[in-house]
Amino acid sequence: MVAAFLLLTKLVSAQVPELIKKEEFRKDAQAAVDSLYNFNPAGADKRLASWKDHYPRHPLWQLMEGMEFWWILLSDLNDTSRDEYFFKMMARADYAASELLYNQPGHADGLIIKTVANGYIARQHSNRDEWVTSLNAARKAYKSYGYLQDASFNLADLKLAKGLKLYYSEYLPKAYPVVKSVSWFLPEGDKKAGLQFLEEAAETAVFARGEAAYFLGNINYNYEKNYDEAAGYFQSLYNNYPNNNYYARLLVKNYYKMGRYDDAMTVVEDALERWKTKELPFQKVVEESMNFWKGRILYRDRDYERALPLFKKSHAISRSLPAAKQRDYYIAAAYYAGQCHKLLGDDKRAIAYYKKVLNAKAGDEYKKLSRGFIEKLRK
Repeated sequence: MVAAFLLLTKLVSAQVPELIKKEEFRKDAQAAVDSLYNFNPAGADKRLASWKDHYPRHPLWQLMEGMEFWWILLSDLNDTSRDEYFFKMMARADYAASELLYNQPGHADGLIIKTVANGYIARQHSNRDEWVTSLNAARKAYKSYGYLQDASFNLADLKLAKGLKLYYSEYLPKAYPVVKSVSWFLPEGDKKAGLQFLEEAAETAVFARGEAAYFLGNINYNYEKNYDEAAGYFQSLYNNYPNNNYYARLLVKNYYKMGRYDDAMTVVEDALERWKTKELPFQKVVEESMNFWKGRILYRDRDYERALPLFKKSHAISRSLPAAKQRDYYIAAAYYAGQCHKLLGDDKRAIAYYKKVLNAKAGDEYKKLSRGFIEKLRK
């Protein structure tokens, strides 16, 4: 009898608690995620330290490690060398969550980990335009989300999954023929309802506030062509996470697209100064993009003499970064440097930069334009 009681006590003590159901943990987790988004992993570790000490074997910490690495990955998407490592990190988190669910079926944390981990996997595959693979990962995420929904667990993060499901289930089959061929396994879509769920997640989610706001900006920018709405979300992300290079670059591009050149220039100058003085990660990536957009603004004002060195600097930085000849700024900056030289009357240097465009591994439209200018200048 005593032995049975001791065994039962041991089994109970081995149970992994559902941290997400604890209000205190939800506050700490939300603050930790904010720190990760603002490139402050030390702040995230500090906020979760007591929880890790009490529950060192909880699989949630593996997910957090993957979320930290996500920002390294996203800071330079031209560098594909990190993809497999990221996928393995998230797969390990997913596996650990599966083990937890095997021992404790219906465990809320386990289901959330599987949802979030597979959601990140899906998003990275979508970044590579691998839509079918992305959809398969998204289905795994949504399956876990469904179990949480069945358990009537009220967590705002779940609205991110529902919002994305509703929006993309309507959008993807129309936009991508390859997806249309397998659209039979997609649920019925509703873009308007999907956006509403994303807005609610952006307000109150624990793990997914930033992701929901990003998707709202991205959807409005790329698909709905609602640039004012998109700028609002990107500006909010930049304000909340000022050390996040990805959000800074998104905001500048959005402002330029809208014709809000003064606003774009303000963010450019602010970002260049912040990354220099604070020595933030991925300074070269920031300088590559910000010098290009500053050059574009001056080029538009026909100030070619001031724009030229900015394009040259952006191009030179691109050459020092991974996958140089596939980088958007390597190609675009070379093209506009050639344009500046041509407009300033230096045909020889203009041709030299147009040739750099032709030697790139992407940028077909820029190549076509550069080839035409070379032919004209040589006549």
